[in-house]
Amino acid sequence: MTAHRSDPLGHVLRTAVEPRAREIDDRGRFPRDTLAALAGAGLLGLTLPSRCGGGGRGLVEATEVITRLARACGSTAAILASHYTATAALARHAGPELLRALATGRHLSTLALAEAGNPGTVPTGRAESGGGVTALSARKNWVTAAGEADSYLWCSRDEQGLSWWLVPSQAPGLCVPAHADAVGLRGSATATITADPVRVPDSALLGTRGGGTALLVDEVLPWLCALQAALALGLMQAVLTRSVECVTGPQPSWSRWQDPPSRQPEVRADLARMRTKVDTAALVLTDAAGSHWHADGLERLLQARALAGDNAVQVAELGIKVCGQHAFRQDYGVERRFRDAHTAAHGQLPADRALDHLARLTCGQPLLS
Repeated sequence: MTAHRSDPLGHVLRTAVEPRAREIDDRGRFPRDTLAALAGAGLLGLTLPSRCGGGGRGLVEATEVITRLARACGSTAAILASHYTATAALARHAGPELLRALATGRHLSTLALAEAGNPGTVPTGRAESGGGVTALSARKNWVTAAGEADSYLWCSRDEQGLSWWLVPSQAPGLCVPAHADAVGLRGSATATITADPVRVPDSALLGTRGGGTALLVDEVLPWLCALQAALALGLMQAVLTRSVECVTGPQPSWSRWQDPPSRQPEVRADLARMRTKVDTAALVLTDAAGSHWHADGLERLLQARALAGDNAVQVAELGIKVCGQHAFRQDYGVERRFRDAHTAAHGQLPADRALDHLARLTCGQPLLS
């Protein structure tokens, strides 16, 4: 019992996440049982204030959780990362009843920011109000836990500026695919959802109408950068671990006529490249997450997001090369992480868009246009 209390995530990883990770990917099944175990350990409410029953932890601890979780199951890590990002914003504006539900794991939320056909971060989806009801129109892309979450943190734009809304999963007019098939992160239920339009009461507004830019820049983007970087980092750490096991472990009988992989300079060089990319991404993310309140905190987080996303893809590709046919064995899971890493490079804030935002700030241009 003491070990469970000192490391609740470790217990959940051993008993709930690792045994189900392969099945979640094979079947593209949303990990409800795994999320229930995380909720029972208090991890869904990790970042909520202690006054409402949450763990009272911050971005650094959330980043560590996502990284460890992604080593075992990328799909579960992607769901929790989106939930943490949404709750970072909800902690500012949600009422006490919702905060208690989030803190105790009875409510799962997710982020609906990116839009289909829109290459930028600023949404083009509209919000039209009248008679106490607001109609939201948009096609939100890369939404994790689509059709599974209890609510969506939704961003819109009108003549007043950006606004944030809490859209219930049962809101009329919200269209969600019956089954979200995917190549990577297959159990995360990531899909495009359509508001055609979706109608919510005006009370669903978070903060002030048109005042959502500060929430985007101060809360959503920093958490999104850090946690997507943590997802990519965990995936590449898992690939590196499996690649080392493949190179140093027992070899097939047909390979007895050649040097073991660990004695081949080309293989060792690839492993060294993999480790360098993993360690570099970890160092940059650790620095960025611990310095997010600094004046250049967002720049550091954008660097971490872009670097981790690109490095994860490269490490996964090297893992396929190093492991050869073993990469496609289900018990190794290298091919699964390869698919997950490529998918994780996109998401609500793709690595390429993070680089563009970083370049804007470097050139003294506005972050959002």
